[in-house]
Order: sequence, then structure tokens, then C-alpha cells
Amino acid sequence: MIQWLVLLLVTGLVVFSSAQMASADLIILGKGHAPIYVSDKDTRDFDFNNDGLIDYYVKAHYTGKSNQQYKVDYKIADECVDGGSYEDAKMKLGFSSSHFFPSDRIWSVDFDAWTPWFKSPKNDANSKIDLVSLPKGALPIPFPTSGDDVITSNQGNKKGSFTHKANISELDGQAGWEGSIFFSGPPGEYRMWTIHPADGSSGCNTLAAFGIPIIIKP
Repeated sequence: MIQWLVLLLVTGLVVFSSAQMASADLIILGKGHAPIYVSDKDTRDFDFNNDGLIDYYVKAHYTGKSNQQYKVDYKIADECVDGGSYEDAKMKLGFSSSHFFPSDRIWSVDFDAWTPWFKSPKNDANSKIDLVSLPKGALPIPFPTSGDDVITSNQGNKKGSFTHKANISELDGQAGWEGSIFFSGPPGEYRMWTIHPADGSSGCNTLAAFGIPIIIKP
């Protein structure tokens, strides 16, 4: 099941939700040096609004060696990223140690991450996604100032780093964003986080971060 952490701040009603996948939420496909896992929609743990519709879908090449390139495919409902346009949508990327308790997590920027859009020098100066950098044990709320916005495009350019679709089958027909993130990094066990605005009071509007397990062998 997914482990949830909820923080209620007394100075105004601010709800922070952080989810972290466990093995029960994933279906492993394939064998050998490059297995992948996909969201197990039957667990309903990806339905953040409790409306019977899946809001978040992930398919990941999650384990391999440090000289390999990893790929993670995302499909995420509009509500989870604050909108259906490049101007409105917000999402960042971060990597942390795999500790269960947030207070023990160490955030790392020792990864190269990109999408084909970011890889092009005409779109991004360093041709990669700048990662969220936080102190040990810090929570990604409020929405971090560090790191690139992963859902973006050049002004006037309809093609961006992610693609918006009016109907995504993996999200039970909801509108949302889909895209692939590639990365490489040093050996270790990590959580790869998509980081969200969490500026609402219910459902996916309270989702601040969602982490998937990543294992990189020497």
C-alpha cells in the first residue's frame, strides 16, 4: 500500500500530503537486466480524489547499473499539477535517499535528468532538468524555489517537455499530462519524486510529492 504523511499547520488550514510507493502498488513486468514496473490501478491508491478515477500513472525502468540510462513514463491528471496549460501547470523533480521517515531523507542533485525537450540547447541552457535541492529532512512545502519546472515550453511553442491530452486511458479518460523523464545517477537506493504545488484543500490539490523506488547497482 501507499504510505501517507499528513501535516496540519495550525496557522491556517494547510494540508501536506506525501505519498511513497510500496511493492503492493506496483506490477513488475519483464525479467533480466531491465525489468520495469507499472502502477497497479486495482489498488485504487492512485485515486487521490476518491471518485473512482485514477489520477496518477507511472511506468518505470526502475533498476539497473550506474552506466545505464533510466526512463520513467508519467501520466498525471490536470488537478495534480494545477492546470491544463503550460502557463498554469507546475511540477518539479527531486531525488532523495530511500528512508521511510521524511526527517531522515537526504536530498541529492547528483543525477542527470532530462526530457527530449530539455536536451535541446535551444530550449534549456544546460540541457537537463535542474533538480530540487533541499536540506536533510526538509519537506517540499511550500512549493520549492529550487529546480526547473518540468512541464514547460518556449513562449509561443505548442510543443513542450510534456504533452497535454484531453483523454488519457490510463487516467480513466481524464485530461492530463504525459511525458517521459530520462536519468542516470550514482549507485544506491533512492526515491524519485515528482513535486506538486499542493495549494488546495482536497483531493489531488493536496498532493505535494509522490515518490517511486529506484535501485541503481554499481
